[in-house]
Amino acid sequence: MADTGAFHFSPRPNRAAEIPWQDWGDEAFERARRDDLPVLLSISGTWCHWCHVMDETTYSDQRVIDLISRRFVAIRVDTDERPEVNARYNASGWPTTAFLTSDGDVIAKTTYLNAEQMLEALRGIQESWLVGRDGLTREIETARATRAAERAAEAGRRTSGALTPSVLDAALEIFEAAYDPEHGGLRESVTSEDRAPDESRDALRFPHADALRLWRYAHHRRDTPDVLGRAALVLDRMVEGGLYDAIDGGFYRYATQPDWSQPHYEKLAADQGALLLAIAEVATSDEDALERLREPVERTAAYLGGTLSNSLGGITHAQDADEEYARLDEAARSLVARPAIDERVFATSCAIAARGLIACGVAYDRRDWTERGLRAVDFLGAHMRAGEAGMYHEWYSGAGGLGLLGDQAHAMLAFLHAYEVTGNDSHLEAARALARALQRGWREPGRGFWDTATGHDESALLAEPLMPLAENVAAAEAFLWLGRLTHDERHLQVALETLSGFATGLEGRGLAIADFARV
Repeated sequence: MADTGAFHFSPRPNRAAEIPWQDWGDEAFERARRDDLPVLLSISGTWCHWCHVMDETTYSDQRVIDLISRRFVAIRVDTDERPEVNARYNASGWPTTAFLTSDGDVIAKTTYLNAEQMLEALRGIQESWLVGRDGLTREIETARATRAAERAAEAGRRTSGALTPSVLDAALEIFEAAYDPEHGGLRESVTSEDRAPDESRDALRFPHADALRLWRYAHHRRDTPDVLGRAALVLDRMVEGGLYDAIDGGFYRYATQPDWSQPHYEKLAADQGALLLAIAEVATSDEDALERLREPVERTAAYLGGTLSNSLGGITHAQDADEEYARLDEAARSLVARPAIDERVFATSCAIAARGLIACGVAYDRRDWTERGLRAVDFLGAHMRAGEAGMYHEWYSGAGGLGLLGDQAHAMLAFLHAYEVTGNDSHLEAARALARALQRGWREPGRGFWDTATGHDESALLAEPLMPLAENVAAAEAFLWLGRLTHDERHLQVALETLSGFATGLEGRGLAIADFARV
């Protein structure tokens, strides 16, 4: 991870830092309004291969540097530092390249652009800005009206509905339609939330740990061995096909082929934790799977406890994608530098990784894994608590930025998991404190939780709050767990109100309903 001031660029040689990037915020948009310039928004990740390629090629092209520097206000956003910005502007992948008005409305957005494509896009946006402003203004007004109508419709759908077994039936039908019986896994063309089927994604295979957990849950609730066997088969195919790194341990983010081959080689802590949690649940119901997956679990736990660990017990965020390194054998890898580590700790990913370690420690009777997970939970409590305000979002030589809904919800789950294993009252009190913070700063009574807290940055589209399903389900799961542990009906009521608020709006969400159906 190459740093230049507040920004992260490819660790390989590039000139992207020569562009006068600005942080997301009012100052950048005020400059755009003052100078009457459109905005170029680049959203990237430190672990993202094509983000690095774009830094090394497109953003290193002198013509691109000059045109952006003269005619645009350039804003660079790290997707992990500002997931709330990413949630509103992402173009279905990274890097995201978006062109905005000086008020933050989207003119156009896409993903990777080579230098020639970028020059064409920059010139087209500049022409629209200078000579086609009236038409552009009409398009923006139409887009605003559409978003307002969508928010109203979403609010209308989010009326309390019945939480019945039919939700599980609907989820299992979606999984059945997406399932690839030949290779295991789920076809992405039918899984994208709120999107029409996309055949260009049909070959991709993501782990979908939430789907594995749902299949195990369905087996537990209905004694259906076929869905449990399906979950175990998918895990076996991941390991055999190439998504699993048998040398260094850990799972890559996704594969580009249905047989789990040709992966993208970045590794994220949250993915490791989510898969360990799924494996623990599947393995405790399937003794054969328990043994077959023992070695991958052991190496992945060691990867989290070694490569992605800091000296204070935190679990760091990610390891960069490096195809050349990944193709080397163990002896050759020992002679070269390992891919760069993003040493930041994010509350959400650290919490998920901690839970995966704890769960596998219990499932495999490995106290060392459990202890490593508990150390990560203790790190969250010691270094990332913002008192009664909740959790900080990020830690790197110190904590910074009040966290988002996901940070609070996943940290709360981690504290509850730690309490269930240890009985340590400090973990239970930490969860209670987060419950109070969530109700004060994020909750809309009777409905659910907003993604950002009261008083959060409202620049551009951040002024339009979101009520995301996945993070709301995590919060509801945490309140359910807390209510059961404390026998406090108020916590159970919060959970039920949150889940009920989404029960009538699940159509079209694809596999995003996995955790909802399980919880």
